[in-house]
Amino acid sequence: MDLVGKVLGSRYEILEDIGIGGMATVYKARCKLLNRNVAVKVLKNEFSKDAEFVKRFRAEAQSAASLTHPNIVSVYDVGEENGINYIVMELLDGETLKDEIDRKGRLGNETTLKYASQIASALEAAHKSKIIHRDIKPQNIVLTSNNIAKVTDFGIAKMSSKDTITSGISTIGSVHYFSPEHAKGCYTDEKSDIYSLGVVMYEMATGVLPFNADTPVTVALKQIQEDPKEPREIEPSVSEALNNIIMKAMAKKPAERYQSASEMLDDIFAAINNPSHIFFSSDTKKDAGYTQVVPIIGIRDEDDPKLSETEFGSRKGMRDTKSPKKGTKKKRVVIIICIIAAISLTGLGILTAQLVNTIRNKMPEQPVSTVEVAPNLIGKVFDEVKKEYEEKGLNITVGKYVNNSEYEAGLIIWQSIKEGEKIYNNRIEVNISKGAEMVTMIEVVGKDYTVAKYELESMGLKPIFKFEKDDKIEANIIMEQAIKKGESVEKGSEVEIKVSEGDGKVKLIVPGVVGQNGVDSVKKLQDLKLVVNTVYKTDTTKADGVVLSQSLKENSEVEEGTMIEVVINRLQKSTTVDIPLSTLVGETEESVSVKVNATVEGVENTIYSSTVSAPFTDFTVTVNGFNSAKISIYINDKLVSEKTVSF
Repeated sequence: MDLVGKVLGSRYEILEDIGIGGMATVYKARCKLLNRNVAVKVLKNEFSKDAEFVKRFRAEAQSAASLTHPNIVSVYDVGEENGINYIVMELLDGETLKDEIDRKGRLGNETTLKYASQIASALEAAHKSKIIHRDIKPQNIVLTSNNIAKVTDFGIAKMSSKDTITSGISTIGSVHYFSPEHAKGCYTDEKSDIYSLGVVMYEMATGVLPFNADTPVTVALKQIQEDPKEPREIEPSVSEALNNIIMKAMAKKPAERYQSASEMLDDIFAAINNPSHIFFSSDTKKDAGYTQVVPIIGIRDEDDPKLSETEFGSRKGMRDTKSPKKGTKKKRVVIIICIIAAISLTGLGILTAQLVNTIRNKMPEQPVSTVEVAPNLIGKVFDEVKKEYEEKGLNITVGKYVNNSEYEAGLIIWQSIKEGEKIYNNRIEVNISKGAEMVTMIEVVGKDYTVAKYELESMGLKPIFKFEKDDKIEANIIMEQAIKKGESVEKGSEVEIKVSEGDGKVKLIVPGVVGQNGVDSVKKLQDLKLVVNTVYKTDTTKADGVVLSQSLKENSEVEEGTMIEVVINRLQKSTTVDIPLSTLVGETEESVSVKVNATVEGVENTIYSSTVSAPFTDFTVTVNGFNSAKISIYINDKLVSEKTVSF
């Protein structure tokens, strides 16, 4: 959908396309009412057709428009026209934070903390308004010409509530910055944004991402399962304060991260003022509610040889010199303890006997069981069995309730005395089924099938994937699920999942060939089954024959048969050509007109033209070209000789 030249809302004249994202295209536009340039983000067609998504998109964008903060890109307007949904935003002229990281590599401690403080400040303002960004990444941070970081893409943020769950839309391009709970498609809140900011800080501080892999799905699994290397292990120049802030922000469990952007800001500002400050150590967990072995303090035998002079010396000097010897003293203590214990046990025995008799006298007489051997109780209803056998003097008690898919709830699944065995105390203990264990189905539509497989199997379900071709949905993305979100399903059940195979066309990754030999590059691209259009240009600052540019970006994913234009540098070369005039002119001529033309790349130009008088002598001309040239010699405007020369 090309909107250049169109006017949206009778107000915004679209000037040019300035960027394409996963869900929208961004245009530069002119606001005719206020006479200023703005950015217009237009929702892609496939999302505009989803009424529920559009409704949420507009509501959330209107909420984001209420945010006013120096580090947040302002949202001016939200609209819809002929099925085109758009957001009007502040237009910035700087590059993204991702561009700066790609250009410089690591940004250093000071710059990292500076940008982090601005991003965290933006998040603080958003979170106070109950808005969660959910897609914090360097690509969504724009740096102005004054090096001010501004957070953008609040137009698709989520309002914070107890129902804040990740949507089914696949934003797999952002997976390197997802929090673990976001990657799993679970509940996300303000602490998810804090995790993403921690990843951004990690990349700024080290120049690399904490998790990387060949596929987005593998990256997502690493976010869920693996701990990152500490930034200082990768880049020793990272300050201890910055290292600790990043690691706390990226804690796997939300409860172990910063609980708010404000709390994180406090540490960032402290780190700016004191880079060597330690906010918490790597052993913090030891003091955070974890079980520990604590030594007993303050109890020690006076005669313990390990007792220090400070602890015991003063008391030792106060001993009675006439006191009995150590062994005698201990014997007396033992005898006294034994006497007390004997008296206590005797009294306890008498008291217990009296208590038993009292209880026995007050209890009704139990009926004598008429059941001598255990009946088969398995599979029977507990309430019915208990009533039936109590009348026969047999007491049936419950041991525990257990989930069981074979027996319905309320049925007996185990008995302490097997069928036919003798009963000794008029009692049988049984376990009762709670029925099959049920789980609540989650939403997997829109997720990569590998992530969905991991999540469903973790719940105890057995996903059955069926692949179908679809021209509109990316390959490996789930299109439908047989059991809808929120429905109860028996643990261990098979769940049918429909997965897109894409359009069936083979995808490939475009290599970078700029700066490489043009001939070799063209062959490499053709071997990948790309259609190569070769264009030649001259750049005297570059070597002859190298690739100056390519139309498809390096590492972009395209289909086989896609055309790519490759611009190859071509520098002109020179050579000399002998003109045998004495041979070409007859002896009777006194003067002739001589013209020499050179045809290079299909273009003919005159390189020599003159009237020559006898005697006629041979001469040379200089020819400029790339590969070869055709030399044509005219005497008195008549072609007398042609030849081809190579450079």
